[in-house]
Amino acid sequence: MTAGALIVAAGFSRRFGSDKRLYKLAGGDALLIATVRTYRAAFDNVAVVIRNTDSELNREIGTSFGRAAPIVIPTENAALGMAASIADGVRTLSSWDYVFVGLGDMPFVSSATLARLRAAMTRARRAGESRIIVPRYRDVPGHPVGFSREFFAELIALEGDSGARSVVAAHLAQIEYVDVDDAGCIADIDEPPH
Repeated sequence: MTAGALIVAAGFSRRFGSDKRLYKLAGGDALLIATVRTYRAAFDNVAVVIRNTDSELNREIGTSFGRAAPIVIPTENAALGMAASIADGVRTLSSWDYVFVGLGDMPFVSSATLARLRAAMTRARRAGESRIIVPRYRDVPGHPVGFSREFFAELIALEGDSGARSVVAAHLAQIEYVDVDDAGCIADIDEPPH
């Protein structure tokens, strides 16, 4: 079955003060590149949504990953909010069996956590179950959130800037929480480190 992760990275970094996706982390990678690298370690298929005007970022992705580069999904709808980026991404990946939606500004989630989430979804799909898989750190839900294909139509219909929260809230019975000891699944970067 074809499945994987979708990293949403088409935002405008307004609170950060510059394009945080290109901000160099301590290891030398740009923030988005570090995030993609972690996902590539856990998923065979990774896609990333960026703005259709992000030529520098697109080059950085190609240079950093070469033939192992993720699928780049350009969106014209970034100004409409995160939901529009998710919708564009899922529409492009609609042949997949499931997708984990992650955020480009969350580079600290561990590949081990991602592997556990993927395993939980794979078990559910082999059992023929519709599932939303959510990591949880100390009772706080985090990212990425996995959706089996039964939820794709709702993800494609999303609008606004609340991401996929409405889809999760509408299907509480299908949620499977995976408790992890990984603060990275709730830690995003909104401002430059001091």
